Amino acid sequence: MQLLKVSNDAPNVFLLSGELNRITVNDGWPHRVEEIKKAAKQQPVILDLRQIEQVDTAGLAWIINLLRDCKAQNVSFTLKNVPQTLINLAKISDVEGLIPLQ
Repeated sequence: MQLLKVSNDAPNVFLLSGELNRITVNDGWPHRVEEIKKAAKQQPVILDLRQIEQVDTAGLAWIINLLRDCKAQNVSFTLKNVPQTLINLAKISDVEGLIPLQ
């Protein structure tokens, strides 16, 4: 899993790519929140998921925890291009309302 800024012109937009699963979610958790928090300035952060290849319930939990941690830091957060698999997992887990979609 990689988290990349889309461009310097849009410092609040991040692209998440690769697999978002039980194997990949633990890589670099603390610095991911800090990186997003730094980008949040006066605008909401957008996490673009269009390049996510595979997601499981651990990936869903990672997203929910990221949202929780950002909210605790007063960082507004939105998800963009959410894979249908993640939406389905959120519905099955009854947490769809916790995921801010764009």
